[in-house]
Amino acid sequence: MGGSLIEVLISIVIASVALLALAGVNASSIRYTKMSQYRATAAQLAADIGERMRASKGTATTGFLAGNYDYTATFAGQATKATLPAALCNLPTDTCTPAQIAALDLAQWRIFVRDQLPEGSVFILRQSGQVAADVWVAWRDPAVANTDEAPALTLECPDAMSTESDLSIRCSFFRINL
Repeated sequence: MGGSLIEVLISIVIASVALLALAGVNASSIRYTKMSQYRATAAQLAADIGERMRASKGTATTGFLAGNYDYTATFAGQATKATLPAALCNLPTDTCTPAQIAALDLAQWRIFVRDQLPEGSVFILRQSGQVAADVWVAWRDPAVANTDEAPALTLECPDAMSTESDLSIRCSFFRINL
């Protein structure tokens, strides 16, 4: 008398809990897929600037070796989209210096980063005594809402980017050897 009804109710409760757990797993899966997409985009963007730097390696006084590709603005300092320099170096008759080419490369690349990542920002620092650069690609992760979504490493962005107070900012680090 009523035993079967209690069994059915318990089965419904267990099934409901299982369905809620599956919904949570699905939501986490979507979040982590998006985060993976952002990291893959950052890797492609880092490869892009690496190729640009290799193409304009230059000498100790020009191009990459002169530090023309260094870019050390803070995350907040990159809140607006970059603008292209006056010299676009896109005509056969243009005679651009390596510094002008580097400025154009950086501006175009910063625009790409901003377009492909949410609030995309960059930080590039040439390694002294080496033909290498440290590149950080940063973005604001819109899925970060809880403390369990905070970055595993609080130091994943360089100190000079001033991101330590905002845990929704993610960074990917790349060392580019020319």
